[in-house]
Amino acid sequence: MLNQKKLLILQLLLLILFSCVSTSKATIEFGNFESGVYRNNFFNLTVKIPDSWYVVDDKSRIELMKEGIKLIAGDNDSLKAVFNAADLENLNLLTASEYPTGAPVSFNPSFIIMAEKVEHLPGIVKGKDYHFHTKKLIESSAVSVSYSNEIYEVQLCRGHTFDVMELEINIGKIKILQKQYAAIINGYALLFGLTYSNEMELGKLNNIIQTIELD
Repeated sequence: MLNQKKLLILQLLLLILFSCVSTSKATIEFGNFESGVYRNNFFNLTVKIPDSWYVVDDKSRIELMKEGIKLIAGDNDSLKAVFNAADLENLNLLTASEYPTGAPVSFNPSFIIMAEKVEHLPGIVKGKDYHFHTKKLIESSAVSVSYSNEIYEVQLCRGHTFDVMELEINIGKIKILQKQYAAIINGYALLFGLTYSNEMELGKLNNIIQTIELD
C-alpha cells in the first residue's frame, strides 16, 4: 500500500505531466504564502488556505518531485527522459494538504496551484487544450487513470472561465479522485488541482476554491 508521502508525490506529478514537456524558462514569480493567504502578483491571484492545513515549503516540494519521477514513469525510459530534460522547470506555486506529510490518516486531501508558459504553443488557447495534452502523457505513464466526466466549464472569480477535468486514479486498492481546473491567463496555463477520496474532503477543497480571487 502506498504511504502518505508517495500519495503526495503522485498528486504533484499528475499535475506536472504536460508542463514537463515545455523547454521554456519560467519568468514569473512563485508568489508567497503568509498569514494563511497565498498571493501571486503576476496573476493578481489570492487564495486563502485554512489555518489548520499544512503548506509544503519550496525545498520539500522540489524533493518530493525528484523522488516521484520513478514512481510515475515506471519502466518508460522516454517518459523518464522528459522529466530529466525538464529539470524541475515547471512552476509548482503552492502545495497544501489537510495534514502534514506522513500523518497517520487514511487519506490526505490536497490543493495544488501550478502554472506553465504556453504562449509559444499557439494551439493551446483554452484550459481544455491543456487537459488534452495532459491526458496523452498520463496514458504514457505507469498510472492507471479513468475520467468520470467530459471536460466542462465553470466560472470562477469575476467571470474567469476554467475548464475542469475529473480523474479517478486506481493503484491497487487505493482510489484517488482529482479535479483539475485550467485556464490560459497572461500567456500561462494556470492550474488548480483538488485531490480527495470522498465528498466530505471535496467539500473542504471547494471551500478553498471559493476563496480564489483573480483581478
